[in-house]
Parts: sequence; C-alpha cells; structure tokens
Amino acid sequence: MPGYMGHYSASPVVRIATIYSTERMLPRYALLIVIGVFSLMPIVNGYGQDASPVLCRDALRPLLLQSSPDPELLHDAQRLCAGQAVAGDPDALYQQSLLHLGLIDWQPDKAIVMIRSAAQSGISEAQYWLAWQHEAGPLLDNDAEQALHWYLRAGEQEHRLALSRLAGIYANGELGTSVDAQKASLYRARVAQCRN
Repeated sequence: MPGYMGHYSASPVVRIATIYSTERMLPRYALLIVIGVFSLMPIVNGYGQDASPVLCRDALRPLLLQSSPDPELLHDAQRLCAGQAVAGDPDALYQQSLLHLGLIDWQPDKAIVMIRSAAQSGISEAQYWLAWQHEAGPLLDNDAEQALHWYLRAGEQEHRLALSRLAGIYANGELGTSVDAQKASLYRARVAQCRN
C-alpha cells in the first residue's frame, strides 16, 4: 500500500507512522519528525517516563475501528505493543490483550491474564473490562462482588462508563448494594464532569 514512504518495506514504526500521516494528511516533514521521535523514545526520555504507550495505543486504536483491518498492520501493532509491554508498560499490555480477543487470534485465557495484570497496575480500561465481564460477560464467571470492586477502581480514575454504571448500580441497588440515591447522584455528577 503506497504512502509517503513509497512502500511498506520499512520497520513497523515507519509503516504505522506512514499510515497515521497519510490518514491525518500530515506533511512529509511532520512524518519524518514523528519517525525520528518514535525511534528515539526508548533512548531519550525528557520527562523521566517512557512516552511509548502513546505509540502502541495510537497504532492499534485506528485499526480497532475498521471492519477489516489490514493484517500486516495488526501484526505490526502487535509487535509494537508486545515490545512496550515487555518493557513494563501496563497500557501496552492491555492494548496487546485486545489483539487476542479476535483481532489476530482468539485466546481469551491469554488475554484475560494480560487484562488482569493491566487492571492491577491501574489501567482504568482494563478495570472496566473486568467489571463488565464479571457482571454480564461470557468470558468470566458472574461475580457481583468482583464486578463492583472493578467498577469502583475504574471510577476512582474517572472512567466515564464506570462512573455511569456506578450511578445505575446505586440508583437501583444492584450488585449487592442497597439503593443509595445520594451516591447515585454523586456518580452522575462525576460523569457530567468527565472531559472524555
């Protein structure tokens, strides 16, 4: 598939940056800056934190929105996320787990281990996923106590869907809670304040 770089014989970073650049209509010089910055990320770290999770998320998320994502780009994103996950990035681990839930293969047991680890490391999306699955999903045993636990953990980080679900839980007395209109109202107010 041609892009600014001509073809895709380059590294996964170059291929993904090329797609990102082509879709976003960035000028050629911006693509070169993006490639340069991404290639230096593991070495140069101006803020004392590894900035690479953005690359993993940014590489994978556009593919998740496609009905038939390019398999080569999926594998490139998988390699990128796997490298970042091995380096200790829990968000990359969560992103990588999504690939094992049908995008590249169907290995829910492997994905669940990754999701649990990411959730325990504070990734709110992973926490919400566990809550949802414990409440109603087919991949985990239904467990109201665990569902509430993970909704609360995700809600602590202002995860919009978790806060919204917590409002409903307390409004209706679900998952082993009593009806608590005051808590429900507080969670609804927090949902309204979410920026994303």
